[in-house]
Amino acid sequence: MTRHTDISIVMLAHNGLHYSRLCLNSILLSDPLPAAMFLVDNGSSDTTSQLFAGFAKRASQRGIYVDWWRNEENRGCSAARNDAWAKAETEYVMFLDNDTVVRRTDWLQILAGELEADSSVGLVGPKLLYPHVPHPIQCAGIRFNPQGRVRFRGRGAAQHVAEFAKPAMVDALISACWLMRNCLREKIGYLDELFHPVQYEDLDLCFRAIQAGYSCRYTPATELYHFEGKSTAAPGPATYHRVIAANSTKFRQKWRDTIRALPPDPADYRWLSDEELGLSDDIDLSLDE
Repeated sequence: MTRHTDISIVMLAHNGLHYSRLCLNSILLSDPLPAAMFLVDNGSSDTTSQLFAGFAKRASQRGIYVDWWRNEENRGCSAARNDAWAKAETEYVMFLDNDTVVRRTDWLQILAGELEADSSVGLVGPKLLYPHVPHPIQCAGIRFNPQGRVRFRGRGAAQHVAEFAKPAMVDALISACWLMRNCLREKIGYLDELFHPVQYEDLDLCFRAIQAGYSCRYTPATELYHFEGKSTAAPGPATYHRVIAANSTKFRQKWRDTIRALPPDPADYRWLSDEELGLSDDIDLSLDE
């Protein structure tokens, strides 16, 4: 018997057909399955719309409600996600990048369980791994230093290192994958379109949730592969880095006092670069049952 959980998944795609296909196929291996999915072709120039149309038929046969549409131009992450989020009627809503791949069948149940167990948690995120053997950690939640520099906890550390094998309350989560309470849109509002077209809109929403009395929780109980940067690669690296710099400035100006008041990051490790890690495109997409 097919099981479903009270979760809507919001996924955008601006090209990246190969990654979207991997992501969608892995979702259909979930148990339980999501109740609904909202898929937005955000102005792709490839055949993403055809992929979404075909997936909608497959998913509906599994009892998943799927609503998908195509924007004629790339509306940016915040605006496009907000359009989809507004349609969700489930208790929980997930933002999921199209360059992620599920590794564990009961991942949705695990993440929902974190929210059900503690009403003060507003958002929960999994351990994100690089999809390249030996699968080092890509992100185990976000910490900030007093200057507002974003630190990906665990970046480059071994997959099962003890420090990141424990749940933790964190300063923020990245929206490559997080599950949140749908009521946040009424309590704190939608993603801020100030951070157009992408980057820092997710960290801003986390800060607003914390300001409203919620916490952000990292759990290592489930993991996803994340092809880092593939979902935002379309503008090219030079433009993308300019966008990051501009939105970083906006974020630090908006949250200057909050950032300065954060406790220091206790980690004594150093961050490893992708070059040091020797990352390649060789992938292992085995699914842990």
